[in-house]
Amino acid sequence: MVVRTDLEGRFTYANQAYLDYMGLRALPIGTSALQHVAKEDQSVVLNTVKRILANPHQSYWVEFSKPLKHAWNRSRWEFTAVVDAEGKPVGIQCTGYDISEAYRQARFQEASAELLASGLKEALSPAEVLQRTLEVAFRVVPVAQAGSATLLQPEGHFRFVAAWGYDLEALQRVVLYPQEPLSLSQHIQAKVFTQTDIARFNSRLDPERRDLLEGPGRASEIQAMLATPVVVKGVPRAYLYLDHFERADAFDETDVRHLEGLAHHVAWLLYGNELQEEVRLGRYRDPQTGLDNLHSLKEVLVESLTPKALVALHCRSLERIRRLEGEGVWAAVVRSITDLLKSELRSDDRLAFDRDLFWLLLEGVETSSEVMAVLARLQAQAQAQLASRWPQLDFNPRVGVALARPEIALHELPEAAEAALQQVRQPGGISIYEPFLRQNTLEDDWLHQALALALRPLKAGGGAPLDFFLHFQPIRRLADGQLQHLEALLRWQHPERGLISPGRFVSIVEEDGWMIELGDWILGEAVARAAQWGLPVAVNLAGSQLEPALPNRIAHHLQRHGLAPQQLALEVTEQVLLDEGRLAVLQDLARRGYSLHLDDFGTGFSSLDQIARLPLAAIKLDQGFVKSLGPNPSPGTSEARLMKAVQGLGSALGLEIIVEGIETEAQRRFLLAEGFSLGQGYLLGRPAATVLERRKA
Repeated sequence: MVVRTDLEGRFTYANQAYLDYMGLRALPIGTSALQHVAKEDQSVVLNTVKRILANPHQSYWVEFSKPLKHAWNRSRWEFTAVVDAEGKPVGIQCTGYDISEAYRQARFQEASAELLASGLKEALSPAEVLQRTLEVAFRVVPVAQAGSATLLQPEGHFRFVAAWGYDLEALQRVVLYPQEPLSLSQHIQAKVFTQTDIARFNSRLDPERRDLLEGPGRASEIQAMLATPVVVKGVPRAYLYLDHFERADAFDETDVRHLEGLAHHVAWLLYGNELQEEVRLGRYRDPQTGLDNLHSLKEVLVESLTPKALVALHCRSLERIRRLEGEGVWAAVVRSITDLLKSELRSDDRLAFDRDLFWLLLEGVETSSEVMAVLARLQAQAQAQLASRWPQLDFNPRVGVALARPEIALHELPEAAEAALQQVRQPGGISIYEPFLRQNTLEDDWLHQALALALRPLKAGGGAPLDFFLHFQPIRRLADGQLQHLEALLRWQHPERGLISPGRFVSIVEEDGWMIELGDWILGEAVARAAQWGLPVAVNLAGSQLEPALPNRIAHHLQRHGLAPQQLALEVTEQVLLDEGRLAVLQDLARRGYSLHLDDFGTGFSSLDQIARLPLAAIKLDQGFVKSLGPNPSPGTSEARLMKAVQGLGSALGLEIIVEGIETEAQRRFLLAEGFSLGQGYLLGRPAATVLERRKA
C-alpha cells in the first residue's frame, strides 16, 4: 500500500491496494490523513512525521490501526520524506503492509499469558477460572456479544457456572446431558452452530429447560454460537460458548483457533496435575514427530559463549511426500532423516525439528568452510543410506547458516539462520547470514504478500491470477526461419513495481504452495492459444506439478479445446530427473503422446543414464552455451568444439536439439553449419503476447 500527503497531512495520492484495504472507491483528496488513523495511535503517527521532517533523508517505521468496521486491523508503515531538487521536504510518502493477523496473534498471546498467570497465582475455583476465561475471550474474540461456560459435574452432566451478558442464576437451573441427540455438549472440537442448529437442539428439550434457554439464555436470538470444549485425555470436561446475535458468519477461523487455545489453557488450570507431564514434554517436542523442537535448542544456545553455528535446513521433497503419501509416511521419513543426522553429528552438537525445518547446532564451529564440510558429509551419507529405503525422497535441502558473531546476540541466531534460508531459492543452495540480509528479508516478505494477493483468485473459485499473463517466444528452423512451435513464458506486471522477473518470484510461488494452481492456469491459457493459432505450444513444468493427477488435468485442457497431445510440448529441467516419483509421471505423459523437452541442459546434475531413461523428444541447450561462443563464433575454439560434441550427443540419442539464446546472424550461421537445426532467441523472435508471423522471422 502506498499513500502520499502534503506537509499539512492532507491526502495527495493513494494506490488501489490502499483503497481496497480501506474499503474506498476513491481517495478523499485534500482531507486529513489522520482521519484514517485510530485515535489511540494518532500521537505516534504525528511524532513519526515530526522525526521525518527533522531528518528528511531517513525513513522511520511505525505500526498503527485504522478506524475500520472489522474487529481487527493493524498495519506497519515506512514513512519517508518527499523532497524537492534542493532536498527540502514537500510531502510525506508512506508504504504499508497489512500485519493484522500477526497483531491479532500477539494480542491472543498476551491475553493467554495473563489468564495463565492469574490462574497460577490465585487459588481460583473452577467456576472462577471459567468466568475469568470468558472475560479474556471477549478481548481475543471481540465480535462476540455474550458468552457462557458449562462444567462437567461429578454426576456426569454439565451445568452453567459462568456467564457474560446472561442471567447466570437462571441458567444454573439448566442441566445438559452429553448423550442427548444433537447435544451442544457432545462435540469434541471447536464448532460454530447456527440458529438452525440451536433451534433443532432446543426442540428436543423438555419445556422447562427450553424455556430457560430461550428466555434468560436468549437462544432463539443467537445467530452464531462458537462452542469449544475443554478436553482432557479425549474427554470434554467443560465448554466455552461465545454468541453473536446479528450474523451467522460472525466468527472466522482465527476466532475458532483462539478460543480453542484458551480452552487448552483452561484444561491446564483445571486439570493441571493430569496434563503437567504431557505439557512439560510438549514444550520441548515437535507435536507431529515427537522430536526436539527449536525451543529446546534455544535454551542450549545461550548456555555458553563458545564458537558455534546454527544451520536451518528445508527439504522441499518432504512437502511432496506429505501431500501425496500422508502424515504417517511423512513423519516416518522425517524420523529417518533425524536418526541419520544424529548418527553423523558429534556428541556436543544438537539437532531439532520445528516448523518443517531441521535445525543443527554445531558447537566449536567458527568458519563457513567448517560448516560446508559438515553439510557435505551429511549430504553424502543421506544419499547413501536413505535412497534405498525412501526412493521418493530427494534430500537436497536449502540451507541457511548463522555463525555466532559479536554483532549477533545468541538468541537471535534462529532469526538470522531463517533470514539466510529465505535467500536460497533452489534445492541444494546454501546462504551464510550477513547483516544486509535483513533488508533482503523485508523485500522477500513483500514478494510473499504481493504474490498471495495476486494469486488468491486461483484458490477462490478458480479465477485468473491478478496481473499475470503469458508471452510466447518462437522456436524456428535455423535454415529457413520456419516456425516450429511456441514457448509459453509467464509474466507478472505488478501495478506498482512494474514487470517483475520470473527469477524473483517463481521459487516463492513453489515455496508458498501456489505452483499447482498457477501451473494449471498456465496450461489452460497455453492450450487455448495453441487452439486459437493452430500452433504447437511448449509449457514449462515445475517439479511440484509432477504429481500423479497431472496427466489427467492436462488431458482435460486438451479435450476442452479439441487438441491432440502432439500439440503440446512439456519442458522440465534437469533437477526434476533426480526424483524417481517425478520420473514416473513424466513417463506416463510420454506414453500419452506428449513431447518432453529437457530445458536448460547443461545447468543441472542429470547423467546420461537418467536422460536415456526418460523418453525425451528434444534437449534445449542453455543460452550459456551460445553466450560462450560470442557474437561471432569461430570453429576452432574450445567452445565451438564443445558445441559440436553436444550436437553429436543429441544425434546419438536420437534427440532434437534446440539452441537457446541466439542473438546474432553469425551465431545462426555457425550453428547451422555445425548441424543444429532448431533455435530460439532474440534474433529469431522476442517474447510477445501474440503471434504475428507464422513462417519466417
